[in-house]
Amino acid sequence: MPHAMMLALAFALTQLGLAALALAMDRHAGLLPRRYPLMRRALRAMGAAALAAALPCTLARMDFAPALATWLGLLAPATLCTAAALAWAQRPRHARVRARSAAGSAKH
Repeated sequence: MPHAMMLALAFALTQLGLAALALAMDRHAGLLPRRYPLMRRALRAMGAAALAAALPCTLARMDFAPALATWLGLLAPATLCTAAALAWAQRPRHARVRARSAAGSAKH
């Protein structure tokens, strides 16, 4: 697999892992359809597994030191993307509809 695709996969796994860990927290659990403790434990496990799976994606194309630095470097943009998505998702529905309609009217 090409180098760029492995980095994209590592980024996607990092973002998935961070999102799963965030949804397992009390603050963001309200975004889930059900608040079962078992689901939150599964999200924690899935988040940790996804973060751990992102490291071999970077190791596939680099030596250990640059791969670890790349993996750690992917955490910052993935965290920002995840935080922005969760902040947007927690906005009241009427605010999201207004934002979409304002964006649509700006195009015309």
